[in-house]
Amino acid sequence: MPKPKSFLKGISVDVAKRTHRCQHNNAHTISTGQKRLKLTVGRSQEYFCIQCAIDSIDRDIKKLENIKTQLND
Repeated sequence: MPKPKSFLKGISVDVAKRTHRCQHNNAHTISTGQKRLKLTVGRSQEYFCIQCAIDSIDRDIKKLENIKTQLND
């Protein structure tokens, strides 16, 4: 039996090695040593602060729940 596919490829949590800005909101700073969400897009990475990451994850959960509901109807 084949292994189930994941729709969440390229997403992980890591720790910032230097201070930089959030990819979603330039006003948010990710400090050295702080956790951040790492999104791999092709060969590059985008980094998001905790606040923006949680907001995006919450929106995506709602979207996935809606798709699941549509598939079950």
